[in-house]
Amino acid sequence: MTFVEQFRAPRWLALAAAALIATSMGQGAVAQDATPPPGDTEITTQLPAVDLPTMNEQGFVFELESSWNGSFDEVAVEAPVFQLDARLFDQADVEQLAGRLGLEGEIEDQGGGTFALSSEEGNLFVTPGLEQYVSNLEIPEGDVPNDEQAVAFAREWLRQTQLLPADAGGGTVIVRVDDPPRVIVNIEPIRPENLLSVYPAIRITMGPGASILEAAFQWPTMRSGDVYSLRPVDSAWTDVAERRSYLQADVPGDVAEPGDTVAGRAVYDEVVIAYAISGIPGETQFLQPVYMFTGNLILEGSDEAYPITAYVPALVNSQQPVG
Repeated sequence: MTFVEQFRAPRWLALAAAALIATSMGQGAVAQDATPPPGDTEITTQLPAVDLPTMNEQGFVFELESSWNGSFDEVAVEAPVFQLDARLFDQADVEQLAGRLGLEGEIEDQGGGTFALSSEEGNLFVTPGLEQYVSNLEIPEGDVPNDEQAVAFAREWLRQTQLLPADAGGGTVIVRVDDPPRVIVNIEPIRPENLLSVYPAIRITMGPGASILEAAFQWPTMRSGDVYSLRPVDSAWTDVAERRSYLQADVPGDVAEPGDTVAGRAVYDEVVIAYAISGIPGETQFLQPVYMFTGNLILEGSDEAYPITAYVPALVNSQQPVG
């Protein structure tokens, strides 16, 4: 399995962040969704449920008393919903993409907008919503670049191949591997901020000498819809306090074993608007706002604090746009 293939899984965000994802007491908040009007209509169809973390891979049960130690005064009361349209390629598009990557060879049309190319220089696979490049060039000896250099090299490679989107953000290193030496850079759009989903994103796997080994592009066209009212933030906080939120807690494996009940208190002091995917891949998808509460978890019988995040859907109703 290639590095890029590992990140096709829908829970890639949890893998990259090395977080333990769970729901409080096994209960999840009910998503109340909205969709941007497809024109001048005042009433819209309802969005699919937002894709918030719902898996607890360690089998933890959280029994937490939660408190709020911040302010709600600066939290937005409205936010846009973004529609994502997967890019569809034809033969000519794939030929152009292969040329930018320096690949020569026959392009195989596999049907359904899916194409493949294999050459001495590398392989290219294109399907609706994903373009994946794997280099066949010899990997040089040496060290992989540090984080700052890796991001800079990744962006420069994208610029030279004319594959850097105009709305691309700066980029971050999400994974480093010692053997074989690899570093993976993730680039997201400038907006919306606080993106929780695995895409839109470009993920570049780099080896020694800043050699580009793999690149995966999941960068749909993003359209901003109308602005929608958000549910009152104090109502969202009630969901957190009453154990109806989705939780992500960085509890070390030597502190709690799989299947343990994790008891203690969570003290939250910040809340921001984040964005998560809704909808099925291959169909129309959206980025919709959610409340993201952050703070510290203090386990029962301990003074150690661990980061904790709670997620709650933010939209009021799919038929209540602001304008």
